[in-house]
Amino acid sequence: MRGCRRQHVILPLLLAWSAMTAMAREEATPADHALVDQVMHRLRAVAEPVAGFAWPPTFKVVPVIDGDEVSACAHNASKDDQVRPEIDVTDGLLRQVVDGNADRLAFVLGHELGHIVLKHGSFRAPTPGKTDVKTDVVKHVFSREEEIAADKKGMELTLAAGYSKKGALGAIRRFIDLDLEYSSFEGLGVGHPSWKDLIALLDEEQAPLWHAMAAFHDGTYFLITEQYGSAERCFRAVTREFPACHEAWANLGYALLMRYCDGLEVDDLRRFDLGQLAAGGFYRRPGTLEAQVRGIDEELWWDAVGALREALRLKPDSVVIKANLGVAYLVRPAGRDVGQAARYLQEAAEAVESDPANAGLNDLEKVNLRAAVLLNAGVADLAGGRSDVGARRLDRVAALGSQFSGDRPERPRASGLLAALHYNRALLLAAAPEAEKRRAAVGQFERYLRSASPASAWWPLAYERYAKLCRELLLEAKSEKELKDQIQTDLRPLTAVQLRSGTQVTLSEPMGEVTDRLGGGQAVPVVPGTNLRRLSYPDQGIDLLVTDRVLAIRLRGPGAPTLPLRSTGLGTTATELRVGMAKRELDQLLKDLDYSFAGLDDPEVLYRFYPKLGLAVQVRSGRVEELVVVRVPRRESAK
Repeated sequence: MRGCRRQHVILPLLLAWSAMTAMAREEATPADHALVDQVMHRLRAVAEPVAGFAWPPTFKVVPVIDGDEVSACAHNASKDDQVRPEIDVTDGLLRQVVDGNADRLAFVLGHELGHIVLKHGSFRAPTPGKTDVKTDVVKHVFSREEEIAADKKGMELTLAAGYSKKGALGAIRRFIDLDLEYSSFEGLGVGHPSWKDLIALLDEEQAPLWHAMAAFHDGTYFLITEQYGSAERCFRAVTREFPACHEAWANLGYALLMRYCDGLEVDDLRRFDLGQLAAGGFYRRPGTLEAQVRGIDEELWWDAVGALREALRLKPDSVVIKANLGVAYLVRPAGRDVGQAARYLQEAAEAVESDPANAGLNDLEKVNLRAAVLLNAGVADLAGGRSDVGARRLDRVAALGSQFSGDRPERPRASGLLAALHYNRALLLAAAPEAEKRRAAVGQFERYLRSASPASAWWPLAYERYAKLCRELLLEAKSEKELKDQIQTDLRPLTAVQLRSGTQVTLSEPMGEVTDRLGGGQAVPVVPGTNLRRLSYPDQGIDLLVTDRVLAIRLRGPGAPTLPLRSTGLGTTATELRVGMAKRELDQLLKDLDYSFAGLDDPEVLYRFYPKLGLAVQVRSGRVEELVVVRVPRRESAK
C-alpha cells in the first residue's frame, strides 16, 4: 500500500488522505494483533513455498505516529543474499478498514502474499546481463498488471484459507466508502486500477453495477475538467445500463448543455441579451447505484433538455436538475424563455437557500452550487425586469464569495463564479440613471475583463459594453491588449480525440468499446511479458497504446485529426494543435506551460511531456511530427 517506507509493491489507495488524519490516534489492540496472527497463519498454510525464499514470510503491525496511514506492503527484508519476505500492515488500516473483520483482513494480506508468491517488485529475480530500462508509462503498465494479478491471487488464497468472498470484497467497499478512490482515468497516472475497476473484476455477479459506478466516477472527473464530450460518453453508458439512475441522466443533460454553451458565439449572446451565466452543479456520486462547429446547435439543446427532463421525472425535488433546466431555457435556440427559466431557477434558489441535504457534495461544493444557482437566478431576474430581486441575489453571491477556496479542480469554478458576478453587477450598475453607479459599473467591467478568459464569448461582448460606457462617461477605456495581458488562463486538460470520421476515442476507455467502433486495427506488441500493444489505424491518422484500456492516443501523418485547445470557463472558443504545425506556433500556444523530456514506450525516443495538459509532443526539424494525448504518470515520492 502507498506509504510503506521501503521498496515494495503497493495496493491502490487514493493519494489524498487528509480528511482522515484528524481522527484520534489509537494504537492497534491485542485483539488486532491476534487477528493478524490468526489470518496470516491460515494464509501461509495454503500458499506454496517459493523456491529460493526464506519461508514462511514474516509479518508485523506497524504503528504510524504521524497521521492515520492506511497501508500494507510486502517487501524483501533480507540483510543477506537470501530473499526474506515480510508483510507489514499499519494499525490505521486495521482500525479503519478491517475493523475486526477477518474476511477483509484476509483479502488485504492475501494480496500482499500474492505479490510474494508471484515474485513481483523486489521479489523479482534480475535477468543476468540485462539492463531493466523502461519509461514511466511502461512501468505503470507493469505495476497495473501486477496489482491485478496479486488481487486475483490474493482472492484465490483467501478462499483456499476458508474465508468468505463476499466478506473479502467488503474490504474494497470499505475503501470506497472512505473515499479512498480515484477514477479509471486518473488511475492511468497512478499505475493501479481504481477500486471500482478492481471490484468489477472480482465480483462477477455485480460486475455491470461496478462498471457503471466506474463510468459515473470517470464522468464526474471529466465534468470537473470541462471535457464534456468525454463526460457524455460515460453518462450515456450508465443510463443504458441503469435507466432509472436520475444522477446519470442529470449529469448527461449537464454535459450536453455545456457542450451547447461552448458553441455559442458573441452574436448568439447578443440576441439572448443576458448577463453571464455560471456553470451549474452536477451529481458527484450516484446515490441510486452506490461540437467541432461553433454556433447554435438546436438538436444538441433538445438532447440536453430531454436528458434533464428525464432526470427530473426520476427525481422531482432535485436542486441540481432544476437549476440546469433553468439555464437551458435562458439560452434556448429559438430565444430565451425567461418565464420557464425563472420558474425552475426560483424553485432551485428557494431550495438551495434552505440548505437541503445535497448527497455526495462536500461543504465547498455546496457553497459553489448555492452561489451558481443564485447567480443564474439573478441573471433570469434581470432578464425579466426584476432588477431589485436580481440585485439581492447578486449581493448574496458576493457574501458567499469569501468561502470560495480550494486547489484544483475547484478553484477555476470559483474564479468563474466571481468573474460572472463582476459582469452581472456591471450590467446592473450600467443600467442605473445615477452617474456614480455607472462609473462603478466601469470598475466592475474592468475587474471582469482582467479575470475572465478572453476566449469566452462573453468577453468581447463585455468589452463592447465597457468601451461604450466609457465613451458615454467621457472616460478613457483601457485597450483590449492591456486588459488581456493581465489574465492568466488555464487550459482544459486533454482527455479524448475526435476522429475525422466523427467518432471519439477517450483515454481509459475499455478497449472492447473502441474496437467495436474502429475495428481491431494493426496490432504490434510493445513490451514482452505485458499486455501492452500498439494498435494502428492509418486511415484515421492515429495509433493507440493500449492494454485492456486506452493508455495513449498518438496522432501522426497528414490524415491525423486536430486537437482543440480550450480555456477553462463557460462557452470558450477553441484553438487547434495539429501535426505539421511549426514549432514556433506550438511554443506560442503553450508558452505558459512547463514541460520535460521523457520517453513514451521507447526510452530512446523523447517527447516533450506537458503534464498539466495531458499532452506529449515530438518536434523534428522545426515541425510537430507527432501529438500524443496521454495521462502523464505520477512518480511515487520516496519516503
